Amino acid sequence: MENRYTHIDLNVNGVRLRCHDWGGDGDPILLAHGTGMHASLLGPVAIALRTIGLYSYDRRGHGDSSHDPGAVYDWEVETDDLAAVIAQLGLRKVRALGHSAGATLIGSLAAREPQLFARAILVEPVLIEKGQSPGSNDMLERTRRRRRVFESAAAMYANFEHKPPFDTWRRDILREYCANGASANADGQWELKCPPEIEARFYATATDFDGLDRLLKCEVPLMVLFGTRGEESTGARFAGRLRAELKRARILSFPDAGHFLPLEKPETVVELALEFFGES
Repeated sequence: MENRYTHIDLNVNGVRLRCHDWGGDGDPILLAHGTGMHASLLGPVAIALRTIGLYSYDRRGHGDSSHDPGAVYDWEVETDDLAAVIAQLGLRKVRALGHSAGATLIGSLAAREPQLFARAILVEPVLIEKGQSPGSNDMLERTRRRRRVFESAAAMYANFEHKPPFDTWRRDILREYCANGASANADGQWELKCPPEIEARFYATATDFDGLDRLLKCEVPLMVLFGTRGEESTGARFAGRLRAELKRARILSFPDAGHFLPLEKPETVVELALEFFGES
């Protein structure tokens, strides 16, 4: 997958965040990726939308942003990160698109500071009521024990190709994850850029952040997409409540996709984004 963007490093809330300027003109679009991933995984979406001006960024602890083990890794500070990215890039009336936790952060900030946004697309937002368990301790331990080192990008691809959830991703996107979601360490091995212990810290702090309640207060025009295949979605069970309580939202479900909808069917996300972001 060919990605063409320029890098911008921002100092945000005590960490360095790597931002990507994909080019284009017009009112800005900002992309936010999911936990354990990196910005260029949304490359097919970015490439299709960059003709109208697009930015993305690697969240703290991810991709080419800083991975300081002593930094704070929770959803509250990441909401502040997103606000700071928008401010430092000088963006106004942002059209935002986020996946998974990236969608939750956009929805939360849009509820808190609606003047920053024109409209937003939230793909599979992680919706957890405060006090609700995001998953078992088992999940956190599995994340911490996740294999982090491979011989090469090709070996990483071979390892993930037939394993869930990667087995449903579009092949070029999985190759992008293996090529740029890891880098050579001091021993010349291919090591994940998002350390598993940092990824686990985001999951462990999820119950302290009531993303559902915050989203329900959002008055910015929204499109919310859920992949309802199997039991992968973390937010689809709240779709009815979102329809009832969000007066400026369109809620769509895709039974042939799962939580990784934009990595499985980026063309579907692009088609909806072009339509929704083109509305006045």
